[in-house]
Amino acid sequence: MGEDYPSEVFRVLRNNEQREFGEYCTRRLVLAAWDPLESGDLH
Repeated sequence: MGEDYPSEVFRVLRNNEQREFGEYCTRRLVLAAWDPLESGDLH
């Protein structure tokens, strides 16, 4: 499907973050922002 296919881009991001930070930071941050975004409680 190619290097620009979304699952490939996010796989690379996940692998890089796990190697550098020991966790998939983007996933944690997105999930932490989801509830306030969904409820309209963003400031």
